[in-house]
Amino acid sequence: MAKRKKRHLRKSILFTLIGLVCAIIIASVWALTRPKQNQQDEAHKETASAETDKDELPISTPEEIPEPTPEPTQEAQPEVHSASLFMLGDALVQVNNSDYARQPDGSYDWHPMMDGITDIAANYDLSFYNQECILGGDELGITPFPHFNCPQSFGDYMIERGFNLVSTANNHSLDKGAPGIEGSDAYWKAHPEIVTDGTYVSQEDHDASIIHEINGITYAFTAWTYDMNGNLCPEGRGYMVNQYRGYENEMLDLVASVDSLADFVIVSIHWGTEYTHNPDEEQLRLAQQLADAGADLIIGNHAHNIQPVQWLNNGQTLCFYALGNLINGQDFPEWTTYDDVNTGMGASLSLNKTVNPDGTVDLSISDVKIDLLYTWTNNYESFGSVWYKNLDDSIFPGYQAFYQHLIDDVVHAYDDSFEIGL
Repeated sequence: MAKRKKRHLRKSILFTLIGLVCAIIIASVWALTRPKQNQQDEAHKETASAETDKDELPISTPEEIPEPTPEPTQEAQPEVHSASLFMLGDALVQVNNSDYARQPDGSYDWHPMMDGITDIAANYDLSFYNQECILGGDELGITPFPHFNCPQSFGDYMIERGFNLVSTANNHSLDKGAPGIEGSDAYWKAHPEIVTDGTYVSQEDHDASIIHEINGITYAFTAWTYDMNGNLCPEGRGYMVNQYRGYENEMLDLVASVDSLADFVIVSIHWGTEYTHNPDEEQLRLAQQLADAGADLIIGNHAHNIQPVQWLNNGQTLCFYALGNLINGQDFPEWTTYDDVNTGMGASLSLNKTVNPDGTVDLSISDVKIDLLYTWTNNYESFGSVWYKNLDDSIFPGYQAFYQHLIDDVVHAYDDSFEIGL
């Protein structure tokens, strides 16, 4: 019995060992496979977590870029233009003036006689005068009244001093007939920088544009005379001189036609009664008609005395009825005086143009200034010109009272608002 039990025990131990070995193998296998499973589980958890987080995040949209704030635009400014204008009257150069200017070598020196009043002309954009004695050419002779012709060197002097706007239409335009007009025309055409009007050598010249430009401002310039001392243009050449008597409608139509084409219309007109300070009926009528037609500035001459200055049409048109003499050597008739004949007027003003941002245009004449000049002579052998402010009693005793009389009773007769003093 004892041996049998021992055999049974041995079997039990064997089974126990086998089970233990199996357990060890199973445990080893489990230990080897478990980390991989854990890694898969962790990966699964992370993936699930990421999916969950992804689901919980808000859906992003492209961020809108705000439009830049526009820079404040600079307000459009008006475009402003201006041109200054200086004016003197009749250059009535006579033989005694020319004799005083003539030098021993036959040339002419106008400086001593003229510099006292011309020295400011170059300060202006435009400087005007009326060439009363024609510059027909020295070869036609330097001749006195009633058929004037003066040295062309006088024109050279005036150009040198700054004058660039010249009327050639006056009662002496035909003093030397067609040759005088032709010689004058050739002279002025040799100086294309100078604007002239009033006499012509061809219909084409007569009909050419009278519109010019200065400093961004356009202006029309036309010159007319009442007649030519009874002289007539050659047959078939009626275009040679702008004569308004008998042709008033032509003059007024021309002014009206250029009014819409130019910023300013300037009319030089030789009119009126000689040796009087008062405009006559024809002057007053034509001044108003020219203003109504579109003239902005009327520059009158011929009286050889100064006459009033006046605004017409509520300040739209400025009229100088007569500027008087710029230079002369004439005797004076009994119905005037030496001092009246030898007193001339100088004037300046500004032509203004403003182009507004909306395209409208404002035009005006401003800064009108006036003063008087005096031509003195020593027995008609020597001459000189000077502004009244530079006079003294040795030249003209009592000049202050005469000057004030002319300012009060002539210049300011129609309007005392004009400033005195250039």
